[in-house]
Amino acid sequence: MNIALRSFILAAGLAFYATAAHAQMGGVDLFGASGLPLTKGDFSRMAKAADTLLNDEMIPLGTAHSWSNPTSGNSGTITLEERFTYDYEGKTLPCRKLRYRTVIKNYANPYNLRLNRCKVADGRWLLV
Repeated sequence: MNIALRSFILAAGLAFYATAAHAQMGGVDLFGASGLPLTKGDFSRMAKAADTLLNDEMIPLGTAHSWSNPTSGNSGTITLEERFTYDYEGKTLPCRKLRYRTVIKNYANPYNLRLNRCKVADGRWLLV
């Protein structure tokens, strides 16, 4: 499977976890043999690592938070690259550009992905 498709699957998984953080998954591998073997625990640790980067206005750009999951053997870093605003339906939303570097056990190369997330009125950070 090529790197672009795996990066898309990682982004989709992050989006899914961000919008359905407490949904029951019923299995360890979210994407099966054809996708990235990231677990619910991996996504939970990623979300925790990203939380301060999203919500603390005083953190300098370039700050990275690490995460690791000893159960799955996966790990990574999330880096705050940019703060910006996005105008949507007459509202200005605070946004962040985060870079995800994910190291997957038994995979030769890490996956790098940049995602823009914006905070909506109810306090959730959604992908844009």
